[in-house]
Amino acid sequence: MKALKVERPTDRSSDPSLWDDLAREPLLEETDIIPIERSFARRLFGGFYEHIGSLILLNLAVSLQVLVGGAIGLLIGSVVPGGSGPRILLAAVVVVLFAGPAFAGLFNYVRNMSDDDARTTLSDYLAGMRKYAKRSWVLLSVQAATGALLILNFRFYSSIHSLAGTIVLLLILLLTALWAMAGSYAWPLLVRDLSWRLLARNSFFLGLAAPASTLAMVVLLTLLSAVLVITKVGVLVFLFPVWAVTENVALMRLVRKFRARQEAADTTQHSAQGGQ
Repeated sequence: MKALKVERPTDRSSDPSLWDDLAREPLLEETDIIPIERSFARRLFGGFYEHIGSLILLNLAVSLQVLVGGAIGLLIGSVVPGGSGPRILLAAVVVVLFAGPAFAGLFNYVRNMSDDDARTTLSDYLAGMRKYAKRSWVLLSVQAATGALLILNFRFYSSIHSLAGTIVLLLILLLTALWAMAGSYAWPLLVRDLSWRLLARNSFFLGLAAPASTLAMVVLLTLLSAVLVITKVGVLVFLFPVWAVTENVALMRLVRKFRARQEAADTTQHSAQGGQ
């Protein structure tokens, strides 16, 4: 009878295993983060498209708060004795109390919405209202007071038909344009926790750094707002988010451009120092 040949198990402890091969040649290697570059239009319309439902709800919330503030202000002004001036001032104060936190909450939501690494929820609106309520009252009061002062001076000097009145009127128009351009970046900067000094400086700096594009943005948004008001339904749909999203995207665009210029200047300076 032929004997069966039995193979002895060989020692494979020295043979490389699958895990050893993966350690030497990993499937995935570390790579640098590729920044996502999107144009101004893509960020603007892409943000509206991705969050259109939430933006409509927030516009309704902001509109409701502004309307409630206006109704309460008019009601209080009608029962308070005095002239029309104090009544209008009292009504304006009540509107600021309601509208300021609403604007802050909307801009806080839009800021998180524009962050590619942040998860945006409607709670960002309430969080912004709570966190920036006091600052929003100050900012909105300053904007309303300076805007009213410019309007009053414009009406006064427009009635003076002289060379000096015309020069002052042109100066007021220039200040109004600067006021509008700086205000375009004030609210997006408010929800970025800047001090009042930095907020004021950066608002005017950004407005003066890109005057043509900033002024064009303000004019186009004003015309679009007029169209939305005329259609009536548009006011309840997109009026406030149109301003918030556009101003925030414009701010981010200018910040990216300035950072790119600064990095290019630093690279040139280092290269010049290295060549010496």
